[in-house]
Amino acid sequence: MYFRHLDYLRLVIAHGSFAAAAQAGSVTQSAISHGMKQLQAELGHRLFTRVGRRLVPTEFALQLARESVMLADRVDALTGTVSRPVDAGLLRIGLTPSAALVCGLALYTHWCGDATGRSLQLHSADEGQLLASLSRREVDFVISPRPRGYREVHVACEPLYRLQPMVWARRGHALATAHSLEDLQHANWAIVGPSVRGPVNVLTEAFSVRNMEPPHVMVSCPDYPSMLNLVAHTDLLAVVPHPALVSGELSPLIASLKLRETLPLYEMWLFHAAPLGVAMAEIAQQLLHSLASTTGSRSRVGDDEDTADGRAT
Repeated sequence: MYFRHLDYLRLVIAHGSFAAAAQAGSVTQSAISHGMKQLQAELGHRLFTRVGRRLVPTEFALQLARESVMLADRVDALTGTVSRPVDAGLLRIGLTPSAALVCGLALYTHWCGDATGRSLQLHSADEGQLLASLSRREVDFVISPRPRGYREVHVACEPLYRLQPMVWARRGHALATAHSLEDLQHANWAIVGPSVRGPVNVLTEAFSVRNMEPPHVMVSCPDYPSMLNLVAHTDLLAVVPHPALVSGELSPLIASLKLRETLPLYEMWLFHAAPLGVAMAEIAQQLLHSLASTTGSRSRVGDDEDTADGRAT
């Protein structure tokens, strides 16, 4: 097995296709394709499934990518090539798109506030990429769902708040009065993505457990404001994980559907490297308190049997 093939795997996960990975890595598409075939043959596990034009990594591929990052970091440390300046006033946080909108203000108020010499960097991506960044120490904390089966010995996590995704449509939509997922089987959808685990996965699972065809995703948007703007002015439907995402001038134009079925619940977590130093441990506790008071966090995860661990935004 070549380290280079593991680099290619991370590029495909990050960019969603062989072509985009090749461009980002400054190599040929055939090199990426050959590397993935070699990895899959050597390991005996499927690495990707195709959803539309995007390659979605399997759980095995995500775990392999995370482990390969840690291995690369250890090799770099042994060769003395890792050198990262320390800035005590800089806090780097990775968030999924919905968490960036829900938690951004609280993070700014808590960390910056009236303090001088402090700055905040927020990075938004899907949780697979964010947790890989945390493993590489490119961010200090990550706020995201916990991927199903996620087991990382060097990362600890604490629950923040629970999300109840709902389906939204423009007011006056022909399906605005729908009462069941069955009524939505032929609708067109917008999502925030592309993502390793975007919000459409919640919806896909809701349809899947009822033996229905998966929803038809027509538009993939870079963020929630752009997605909700589309929903407000078209016949597209969308899943919104948190009511705080629906605000401003679009709020009167859209409404949530009152469905009999609920979409899978999921939790948002605060991830950090383990163990933490004293200073960072204090920051983590302060963040938990600040975000809990803002988002209405539950004190414990798994209080309800219908919690769906590992769903993403």
